[in-house]
Amino acid sequence: MQEEDSKSISRKSFLTVLGLCISALAGGAWFLKFRHRIMGTIVGPNGNVAHRIRNNKDAVPSSNIHLATSEKTKVLILGGGIAGLSAGYYLHKAGFNDFKILELENESGGNSRSGTNRIGSYPWGAHYLPQPGEEAVLVRKFLEENRIMIGKDKQGKPIYNERYLCFDPEERIFHQGRWNEGLFPSGSPDSSAANEERKFKKFIQGWRSKIGKDGKKAFSIPIDLSSRDPEILKLDTIHFFEYIKEQGFQTKELFWFLDYSVRDDFGGSMETVSAWIGLHYFCSRPVDANGEDLTLLTWPEGNGFLTEKLRAPIRSKIQTETLVEKVIPNFSKEANLAVQTYSPVSGEQKLLLCDSIVYALPSFTRKYILGEKTGIAEGLTYSPWLVANLSVDKIPTGKGIPPCWDNVIYQSPSLGYIVSTHQDLRAGREESVLTYYQAFGAADTLATRKKMMRTSWSDWKESILFDLKKAHPDIEKRIQNIDIMTYAHAMIRPVPGLIWGGRREKLSISYPNLHFAHSDLSGISIFEEALVRGHDAAHKVLGEQKL
Repeated sequence: MQEEDSKSISRKSFLTVLGLCISALAGGAWFLKFRHRIMGTIVGPNGNVAHRIRNNKDAVPSSNIHLATSEKTKVLILGGGIAGLSAGYYLHKAGFNDFKILELENESGGNSRSGTNRIGSYPWGAHYLPQPGEEAVLVRKFLEENRIMIGKDKQGKPIYNERYLCFDPEERIFHQGRWNEGLFPSGSPDSSAANEERKFKKFIQGWRSKIGKDGKKAFSIPIDLSSRDPEILKLDTIHFFEYIKEQGFQTKELFWFLDYSVRDDFGGSMETVSAWIGLHYFCSRPVDANGEDLTLLTWPEGNGFLTEKLRAPIRSKIQTETLVEKVIPNFSKEANLAVQTYSPVSGEQKLLLCDSIVYALPSFTRKYILGEKTGIAEGLTYSPWLVANLSVDKIPTGKGIPPCWDNVIYQSPSLGYIVSTHQDLRAGREESVLTYYQAFGAADTLATRKKMMRTSWSDWKESILFDLKKAHPDIEKRIQNIDIMTYAHAMIRPVPGLIWGGRREKLSISYPNLHFAHSDLSGISIFEEALVRGHDAAHKVLGEQKL
């Protein structure tokens, strides 16, 4: 009897265990779902250290600052973004090498930095360069020097290395439940949205060929080569949204597309940027015989590729992880200027001496670092941005056309994502890094920045997943890692009055032995403008008698 009970208990135990195993197998999907864990972090920039300049007591020279005259450099370039690197690049090209570039982050490049992981390279900001027009002489020459532009055809038009021209398919939009070619949500060819798209293209053709009373093109890059015709400049006094409505356009699809476009280049919405800059976006760059945009130049690491071309010959001149706290004019008989710096690594403050400065920092820092009292840079608007890099085991597809370089979701708060491996020539690759962008175009940028500071990596991750699942329901299981970079002051916003209201000219005026070079002086944050600003500041420095 006892032996029988023992066997009975054994059978019950076996059946219980078997039942648990079957349940586990049946619920395998549930089990695996909760096993999948996405890793990642917020990687920068170093906002906490940068905010030291707002605290006056930290910017006052104190007893622990080391005065090392041996560290005197003829020229200090403050800021290692594209404008600062450009200044150093052109000083070096001119044969002048007694300079140093000071950069807060652990890598130079500003909004054109890039990263690399085991999958490949990817951008942390700007990710393409439109083919420059005839007016962009300096940019074309730079591309030629670095073998990106490899010659000219019989008509004198540039020929680019085909590897750097964006491969097909270039762009798609998720609209009406499927992926469609292009970025305009037109729907069927006879829809009201498609008709208005054609109407808008014709409207833009008129502006693209517009010549002002001064004989200059209405819109150009560099921006200062644009016409100063007062009738054209009036567009800088009103918002883009207001102007487009006045022209009789009305479909929600067109308004979404225009809003997407200006958020993409300027970080502001149609309601916050000027009509002049909105038209500049569509009219300032060259097009083909059919009025279509020319193929973009791009690289897996985005404009990090161009950054490296600027950085390579002057790498030894770049000092990273250095916060510029204060510029002290008329410092001594031995030096015109002194720059007070802080190292977040060692915690030390130092004074660096120099004869000239190229100020390639954002203009909002001037009141802290230069102690400006005139309010020249007061009230400038800067757009916050988020950039996230998502490592995936497979590029997501979806209904409609296959994955493209640029992938945008209609009515999304984001700007979509690019596929960093799109330009990779290796066949059969499945893994990739998707670079996801969001520009916060609302008028209240301060509220956005405060929210950004409070938002955790986990919350950003959920927000990104919620957005992407509209087009890719299975995206979460594809992702292995998400790294996020938040830019509180990513780029200056061209609000009405900024471009042609006189402020840019005032921001550009040099001080004794100090010259400004940031793309803020152009009113827009693009590679072409930053390159020109750095070049011009370098030549101002070279023209000073002591050099």
